[in-house]
Amino acid sequence: MKLLYTCSVLLCLISIVNASEWQPDTLYSTTHTPYVISKDSELEIKWESTEKENWLCFWVAFSTEAPLTINDDYFGDFDQIDARTPSGLWENAWTQKKEVNDTGKTPYYFNISVVDDEGTPHPLTSLGPYFIDTEPPGSPNLTAPENSETVNIILTNIGAIDAVDMCISNSGFGVGCTWQEIQGTKKLWTIKPEADVQTTIYIQFRDDVGNISTAMDATTFVILEDDISDRNVASVPVMSSFGMLVFMGILFVGALRRIMIA
Repeated sequence: MKLLYTCSVLLCLISIVNASEWQPDTLYSTTHTPYVISKDSELEIKWESTEKENWLCFWVAFSTEAPLTINDDYFGDFDQIDARTPSGLWENAWTQKKEVNDTGKTPYYFNISVVDDEGTPHPLTSLGPYFIDTEPPGSPNLTAPENSETVNIILTNIGAIDAVDMCISNSGFGVGCTWQEIQGTKKLWTIKPEADVQTTIYIQFRDDVGNISTAMDATTFVILEDDISDRNVASVPVMSSFGMLVFMGILFVGALRRIMIA
């Protein structure tokens, strides 16, 4: 029984050694981390190895399932990367890239198989999963009143699909504003105080990986005409009847004095 156990362990170790013999020394992504959603659309994989005399090339493939199987079904899906330059020099390091535009829900894997100098592919090594979200928050929206009699207005219908925070400005997208968590669909906002001047409100929405979408609306600050009672209107005093008699009397006395003096 002990002998059988020892043989099993030895076979397992031999299998591990043989497998590692046909694997790169290092294999990693230079752009992404497994299980972490990223907005970087370019997924790059790099692998390195010291020179191996019996390594001919690599079969590599990106996939949305792992591990892949090297058989007739998948043979055509692999790209071939030569281990040496056309002049026969060992490369030491290789890279493979894939452009991905997705919503962050699909896992992506990288698969690599070393092919020996007899053309035989060896067991696959896989990396991943990587998640890539390049889709900005959907259906961005913002509504401002068409006109306002005050500079403080209520913005409504604020929101975008998958957005977690927003940035609002009267000057332009991202100009002089601070990102803040979205809390509800309404917000008190201050517009330009100039009368009859239209203020455009710009809003950006951002999701949890940094994708941004935008929306805008406009409103105008208006001043209503003042009541007549509030206007500063200049008026000419009007004399009463008594005042008029006094005034005429003064004129008469003045004229009489002039006659007597003459």
